[in-house]
Amino acid sequence: MSHPLHSFADLNGYDRGGIRYLWSDARASKDFAWSTDEVESLAVRAAPASLRSRLGLCVALYEVVVARLRELHDDPYPALVVESAWLSLADRRYLEFDERARGDWLGPVRGPLWCGFTWLTPALHEADDSPSEWESAFVYLARLAHHLLPEAAHAAYRAWLEGCIDRIVLHHPAPVVRPTEDLFGRWTEWRRGPYVTAACFDLRTPYDPTAEHDRLEHLLQSADIAENPLLKSPAALEEEGLDHPYQALPPYDGLKG
Repeated sequence: MSHPLHSFADLNGYDRGGIRYLWSDARASKDFAWSTDEVESLAVRAAPASLRSRLGLCVALYEVVVARLRELHDDPYPALVVESAWLSLADRRYLEFDERARGDWLGPVRGPLWCGFTWLTPALHEADDSPSEWESAFVYLARLAHHLLPEAAHAAYRAWLEGCIDRIVLHHPAPVVRPTEDLFGRWTEWRRGPYVTAACFDLRTPYDPTAEHDRLEHLLQSADIAENPLLKSPAALEEEGLDHPYQALPPYDGLKG
């Protein structure tokens, strides 16, 4: 991975050694202690935020999962998912749609990693047209991360998650689309809301949403495309109508064109 995991994913530090949670590949989320109803109430709290920022929150949640398990496996794929997912917040076309066979991702380490990216991927690709994909991903990933974390980290995790929701609602409200605007649905990226990066989810540092365009453009320019098969090539993106892929990021207001 050309960029390390972000420090927020460590939740100020906790013991990541060993496996201290129940896991059965056949039971999915049935052993999760955090109730669906409680997490769905958090989804309602996050609803006024832009789709782009809410997708960023899902990426951040999966990064917490990857950070929890990173010392228990050596497969680079989950970290590549994280990197490509952050870059897809520039434009969803950057991201290749990829699925991995369930049979290759079993057990108490690979199983949760598979479940995480299997819920995240459809949201990144389809939440614009199917809003339920975001809620499904958010609720599952929030409960998954809670399940994997040691009990001693639960309070810090919940405080971080609620703080992230408060931040995106405050700084990234959903854009208002008037009834006579975008009648043909051509402003997909504008409808997602202004740009967001991982900086939004690092609650230990002051946050300036006006700096997000430049941050994201820098991430695109520094991406090691050859090392991440989940990112489309510049040539493929140009064929899809994306101008100057990995080089220039259009200003948010220009996405109405």
